[in-house]
Amino acid sequence: MARARVPNRRAQILTEASRLFAAGGFNGTAIRLIAKTCGITEAAIYRHFENKVHLYEEVIRAKATEHDIAGQLAKPTDGQGIEQVLTDVAEYVLELSRRDPELMQLMLNNSREKDPATTVLFQEVRLPLIDHLIAEITARVESGELREVDPTITARCFVGMVVDCALSIGVWEIINRQTIQSATVIRNNIPIFARGLIQPSV
Repeated sequence: MARARVPNRRAQILTEASRLFAAGGFNGTAIRLIAKTCGITEAAIYRHFENKVHLYEEVIRAKATEHDIAGQLAKPTDGQGIEQVLTDVAEYVLELSRRDPELMQLMLNNSREKDPATTVLFQEVRLPLIDHLIAEITARVESGELREVDPTITARCFVGMVVDCALSIGVWEIINRQTIQSATVIRNNIPIFARGLIQPSV
């Protein structure tokens, strides 16, 4: 008789922990609940993860690896204006929010709870977006295409705006019963942001 296949326990723990952390937040999710959901003991979880914080951080890293944000953004932008570059980043973030609402819920919980994985979440999810834009803006300022702006501040503000849109679209629907499509957000906001960056012709 063939033996039952032993599941990849670490992957199982990460999958269930991700779902539970998204639903209950870091503070509202106990290790014992994750263990019970996986059908294992708490000790089995600690064989793979040092503590709850380490598990949460690994959930975020697994999400980042799955989506390969930096790799997805690494495409030639030669011949594109800054408006198209910004649009590509915004569309990527909003599409990511549609594909992985669990990640968005983790980010939303993080902003409310100030949980211990704040740094990891920033480094793994937001920083690749920011770094991509810093490089684009820096090159375009140096070429004279854009005004003399601080690339880091500009990139962080833009990514913050887009991520907030991704996190808030569902909330808008609840508050004013108005469905706002992500494409509408892009068409409305990106040209305004881009025009403020472009160097005016002399």
